Amino acid sequence: MKRWFAVLPLVALLTLSSCSKKTPSLNLLVWEGYADPSFVKAFEEQCGCKVSASYMGSSDELVAKLRGGSASNYDVISPSSDVATMIATTGLAAPLDLTKLPSYGVLAPKLTSLPLVRTNGQVYGVPFMWGPDPLIYDTTVFAVPPESWKVLWDTKYKGKISVWDDLSTVYMAAQVLGYHKPNPDQLYNFN
Repeated sequence: MKRWFAVLPLVALLTLSSCSKKTPSLNLLVWEGYADPSFVKAFEEQCGCKVSASYMGSSDELVAKLRGGSASNYDVISPSSDVATMIATTGLAAPLDLTKLPSYGVLAPKLTSLPLVRTNGQVYGVPFMWGPDPLIYDTTVFAVPPESWKVLWDTKYKGKISVWDDLSTVYMAAQVLGYHKPNPDQLYNFN
């Protein structure tokens, strides 16, 4: 009988400690720099959670991770527009409950009206910015900086140009070549 009384406090202690609440976490799959400690720390303190970020180096890598079965590991992903529609239409992301995003209504209508992350009447993402597509050039070759991506099709540079090996390069090239006209919404829906 004494043995049971000695075990009961230990069982009670283990039970109470296992019932204690864990700090909620927010798991991200984002581009490098999107979870910078300079602003994540304040977010964690304000929201009482722990942010855990994983990084991707390309849109192809993001899609591979999601298709590889790890989609459920992430609460937030940050796809580029080149894969956002495919992610929304193939079930690799869940639709958003916009009632839980009170600031959604203050975003620029130009962003919230984009069809990239809308399918079957549901919203799968929140576009919030445009990203850069840098054009780096050799100043010894170009006395005057190029003013357009069209320089990539100048025959005098044939064999002397390289581009990022990523799906986003296809969409950038398609836009430069005018494939987004007359309907820019179709830019990411090539067949």
